[in-house]
Amino acid sequence: MKNRFFENLSAGSFSILLHVALFALVVSGMDFQSKQYIAEQPKVDIVQATVMDEADILEEMTRQQEIEDKKRQQELDRQAEIDNKLQETEQELEQKKQEMLEQQRQAELEQQQRELEAQQKQQEIEALEQQRKLEEQKKLKIEQERKLEEERKIKAEQERIAEEERKQIIAEQRKIEEEKKRLAEADRKAEEARKLEAEKARKAEEKRLAKIAEEKKKAEVKAEQERIAKEKRLAEEKARKAAEQAKRDEAARLLQESLDAEARDREDKRIKGLVNKYSSFVERRVKRYWLKPPSAEKGLECTLQVSLFPGGEVKGVKVIKSSGNAVFDRSAETAVYKASPLPVPTDPKAAAEFKQFTFTFRPE
Repeated sequence: MKNRFFENLSAGSFSILLHVALFALVVSGMDFQSKQYIAEQPKVDIVQATVMDEADILEEMTRQQEIEDKKRQQELDRQAEIDNKLQETEQELEQKKQEMLEQQRQAELEQQQRELEAQQKQQEIEALEQQRKLEEQKKLKIEQERKLEEERKIKAEQERIAEEERKQIIAEQRKIEEEKKRLAEADRKAEEARKLEAEKARKAEEKRLAKIAEEKKKAEVKAEQERIAKEKRLAEEKARKAAEQAKRDEAARLLQESLDAEARDREDKRIKGLVNKYSSFVERRVKRYWLKPPSAEKGLECTLQVSLFPGGEVKGVKVIKSSGNAVFDRSAETAVYKASPLPVPTDPKAAAEFKQFTFTFRPE
C-alpha cells in the first residue's frame, strides 16, 4: 500500500508540473501574439500631416483612439483569459492537492485498519494457540490416566493369575503328597502281608519240625528225604518271595516313574499355558502402541525376537523374519519399545521363557 501511495504522489506531482508547463506556454504564446500584433500595425505616415485639415486630423485621432481602445480591450481580454486560466490552474492544483491529501489520509486509514486487523488476527491466533495447548494438556492427562488404569488392570490380572498358579501348585503338591502316602500305605500293607506270610511260614515250619522230630525216630531216610524236600521247598519259597518282592518293587518303580512323568507333563503344560497366556498379553499390548504406516498393506506380518530385562523392560528387538516392508518392520520394532515394560509371569520357570522369546506380529 505504501508503494501505491508513492505512485499516486508521483503521478500527482507530475500532473501539477505538466499544468504549470502548459500555463507557461499559454502565457508565452499570448505575449508573443501581442508583440506580433503590435509589430504588424501599419506605420502612420505623418509626412503629409501638415497638409491635412483639422477634420482629417480629428478623424485620424479618432481612428487611432479606436485602434488603441481596441488594443487595450484585447489586452484586457487577454489578461482576463490569462487570469481565468491561472485561476483554473490554481483550482486544479488545489483539487489535485486535496485529492493527494485525501489519498494519503485514506492510505493512512487503510494502514491503520490493516494494522488493527493484523493485531486482532494475532490475538485470535494466540487465543487459538492457548486453547490448543490446553486441549493438548487435557489429552495428555487423559492418556496418562488411561495408561495408569491399564497398568493397574494388568497388575491386577497378573496378581490374579499368580494366585491361581499358586493355588494350582498347592493342589498339585497335595496330589503328589497323597499319591506318596498311598504308595507308602501300599508298601506298608505289602510288608505286613509279607511278615504275616513269614510268620505263617515260621509257625508252619515249627509245626513241621515238631512233626519231624516226632517222626525222626521212624525213619532216618524219610527224614533226610523230607529235609531235602524242605530245603528245596524253602529255596523255591524264597525264590518265589524274592520274585514277588521284585515284582512289587518293579511295580512301585514303574508307578513312581509314571507319577513323575505325569507331574513333569503337568508342569510343562502349566508353564506352556502361562507362556501362551502372557504371549497373548504381550501381543495385545504391542498392538495398542502400534502406529500403522501409510505404506503398510493389510495382512502384513513379521517375526520379532525380543530380549527382556528382569521385570519386563525391553532390552532389544530384532526382526528375524521380515514382512517384505521395511517401514512396517520398523513400526513393529518401535511398538515393542513403546510398550515396555511388557507383562511377564511371576512364576520363575515361565519367566525364564521370556528372557528371550519370539512372536509373530499380526496387527490386522
